[in-house]
Amino acid sequence: MISRRKYLFPLFIILIAAAWYWLTPHYSKEDEAWYISVFCAIHHDDSRRFVADMRTVIEGGNSDYALQKIHFQPRLGQHVADAWQTLSAEQKTQASADAAQCRDLLSATLN
Repeated sequence: MISRRKYLFPLFIILIAAAWYWLTPHYSKEDEAWYISVFCAIHHDDSRRFVADMRTVIEGGNSDYALQKIHFQPRLGQHVADAWQTLSAEQKTQASADAAQCRDLLSATLN
């Protein structure tokens, strides 16, 4: 019985670690950069609309006849919107005026 426990506990730990890794969202740098670009292109008047506006832009670009439709990743959209909320008021003003600066600020915040 003891020898069985000796092997089951490490196996249990490995399974938990694998499940945790599998359930944790992983985003490519390209997806993250694209979502940042989309975020910087939308209006920043109402913070409650950030994720919905991003969804509209990303999924709205799909043609009805497209074989591969692009699906919005809500967690990544929320991740970018949360990064925006961490910026100072001055940074938000600068980012709203210049899309390139917006992308730079959000990229730096997410990394």
